[in-house]
Amino acid sequence: MSKLLEINDLQTHFHTRDGVAKAVDGVTFSLDRGEILGLVGESGSGKSVTGFSILGLVDPPGRIAGGRIVFDGDDLVAGGEPMLRGLRGKRIAMIFQDPMMTLNPVLRIDTQMVETVLAHERVPRSEALARARAALVQVGISAPDERLRSYPHQFSGGMRQRVAIAIALLHKPDLIIADEPTTALDVTIQAQILSEVQSLCAQSGTALIWITHDLAVVSGLADRLAVMYAGRIIEEGPTASVIANPRHPYTRGLIDSVPKGKQHGRMLSQIKGMTPSLLHLPEGCKFAPRCPRADAACRSEPALTPTGDDRSIRCHHPHEDAERVHAP
Repeated sequence: MSKLLEINDLQTHFHTRDGVAKAVDGVTFSLDRGEILGLVGESGSGKSVTGFSILGLVDPPGRIAGGRIVFDGDDLVAGGEPMLRGLRGKRIAMIFQDPMMTLNPVLRIDTQMVETVLAHERVPRSEALARARAALVQVGISAPDERLRSYPHQFSGGMRQRVAIAIALLHKPDLIIADEPTTALDVTIQAQILSEVQSLCAQSGTALIWITHDLAVVSGLADRLAVMYAGRIIEEGPTASVIANPRHPYTRGLIDSVPKGKQHGRMLSQIKGMTPSLLHLPEGCKFAPRCPRADAACRSEPALTPTGDDRSIRCHHPHEDAERVHAP
């Protein structure tokens, strides 16, 4: 069976007065129906821009400079805006980190949710309203009839985010791109949303790209993990395998920096230095200036190389299998 989503050598560049910032530089991955992919990395690594590129939401001065995005057999880059307009919200939904990017502040919630349904389906307004109500219940919003008559400013930040998630679920899309959607939610609601998302993927075959910097969340959610750094994927593989046995020094640094219960009274581990400017990337391996294993070989750019165990690593000096860590 063909993949639902295939991204090959995706390049998204921002042309500025100071030069070209390669926010996404040669990203390649694929996604099966019902599969959950965790896309992780520090801020500025290109995670969100990758998600925006899939839906054609990159505004000038940014543009897709190369590569292919194939969704269910259709090339979205070649199809352009007419094709994307028919897919957005119905077959591909996005949950933004800031819910106010989704919600119109001057329209009631019922208006916005009903219009979302009617934009893609010819159903009675009463049916669209019933689906909106059910979606609010699904994400844990109490008194849904009252909330449907409310405006976004009458909700807390966490409540607005739950409404945005409910809107994304209205059409039971084939693919959901979630850009750190639970950041503003408390732990209890976060767990509820994660459970609902996992159930949706399992029952309806919806695929999910979960963009986050929170390894603790993604370790219990995703089937596969792709770690990004400076616009590139530097390690990819099954989540349990990557978390338990990170081979790239950057992935290991991310996991080691997560606080653990037995570290009380000791200094937290951290990755030295800062992420490089996309306008002034180092030659060769982009992580080399921060890497404790870097040597002269790292002056050349490593390729993302399959390791034969369903893993891929972009590194000249990866950690060995025996060097395992405790999961966050």
